[in-house]
Amino acid sequence: MGLKVFIVEDQFIEAHDLQIILETAGHSVSGIAKSVPAALDLLQSDRPDIVLLDIFLKGNQTGVDLAPVLTTANIPFIYISANSDPLTFEAAKTTRPDGFLIKPFRQRDILVALDIAAYRHRYANAHGLRHQDAVPDKLIEVRKRDTSIEFQQIIGSSPKLLQALDLASQVAPTDTSVLILGETGVGKEGIAKAIHHLSKRKHKPLIKVNCAAIPPNLIESELFGHERGAFSGAMEKRIGKFEQAQGGTIFLDEIGEMPLETQTKLLRVIQEKELERIGGRTTIKLDIRFITATNRNLYKEVSAGRFRIDLYYRINVFSITLAPLRDRTEDIPTLVNHFLSKHAGLPGRSIKKISPQAMETLVRYFWPGNVRELENIIERQVILTSSELISSFDLPVDENMPEDNLANSLKLKSTSDSEKQLILVALTKSNGKVSGKGGAAEMLNIPAPTLVSKMKKLGINWRFVVG
Repeated sequence: MGLKVFIVEDQFIEAHDLQIILETAGHSVSGIAKSVPAALDLLQSDRPDIVLLDIFLKGNQTGVDLAPVLTTANIPFIYISANSDPLTFEAAKTTRPDGFLIKPFRQRDILVALDIAAYRHRYANAHGLRHQDAVPDKLIEVRKRDTSIEFQQIIGSSPKLLQALDLASQVAPTDTSVLILGETGVGKEGIAKAIHHLSKRKHKPLIKVNCAAIPPNLIESELFGHERGAFSGAMEKRIGKFEQAQGGTIFLDEIGEMPLETQTKLLRVIQEKELERIGGRTTIKLDIRFITATNRNLYKEVSAGRFRIDLYYRINVFSITLAPLRDRTEDIPTLVNHFLSKHAGLPGRSIKKISPQAMETLVRYFWPGNVRELENIIERQVILTSSELISSFDLPVDENMPEDNLANSLKLKSTSDSEKQLILVALTKSNGKVSGKGGAAEMLNIPAPTLVSKMKKLGINWRFVVG
């Protein structure tokens, strides 16, 4: 059944073209408005299923001004604009659109964007949410949380974790694309595995690809495969990761690191569900589910021109955000005991427990490396402890260190690891602000350019603190 679409576009030719595209595809157009006042008048008499909303309109008001009205009326909307500059995108994203199309666009771009927006809206309504990534103000009941083997390796019971697991269990039985968001080390791969094993594809492969670990010149061959002789060094045919995932799920981790050229080709694979190997002439049909993950702020990557906006909306049909460990400290004791049991059996070690003081130290730490860092700390301390009790932890730096001591500590630390931890403390305290009053550079008593240089040298990527 087609959708009833309302078009808000002040260019007659473009509005007419949109109408033809929609009606040819089986949708209907409930009306066309050239300005916000005209749109408001028409909306009072006929409620559409979805609105295609141009950002720049004739008159004093823009599409961004109309967006809150649509949100209040629970009408999904997709922005259309010829302007993709960062300021425009930043202003538009605050209204939480259900899609964003940049002119000129293809017919298929419009139809896919409509399908995605309609799905997101149906899901939100079915679960009492305005947007699928919101969390209702009610007790979260995770399906089979205590008995499901798929969740047994995801340790914790904090509300924020349970919310993420609840979303995972809801989306798992569908074929919907899932985007998992969160800092490095929070457990995004574990959620991807759980979704796959709770789905109807659980008996088929789950193929994992770390986009950040593959050189840009090799990633297309890795994903798409190639025919023998396709390029210099291609001595034999290679089956790519997409084909290896046939019937199952492909998990593209760190998708924010994918080169733009490859993003374009990935978009076609997701939309068309088909590919051609490099050097091949045969089109291969695919039956796979896409799960992606990133520690980057993809909105900012889109604004900076490093990530395709159409790909962003194609993979972000259903998002799950994993909170950093510092935001769910109630899970730390459970995680500590789990990792202690896991590593206590190392040769020559008989660790049985951790003192309350040592546990408090762990709870108070800021954990820039999240769960992964916590496990590493526990394993290290087990190796260093010869008794049955761990009474203390030698953490890189104390989160609660006064700001005026950070600069002195930076001078005293000789190893790059310790220096990195101190910089991360300063960044945490400044909420990611590097320069200026209250910035990390001021806390460390070093020039901002020097701090930026150190961050690059130490591989500190602080994009994730900006929401």
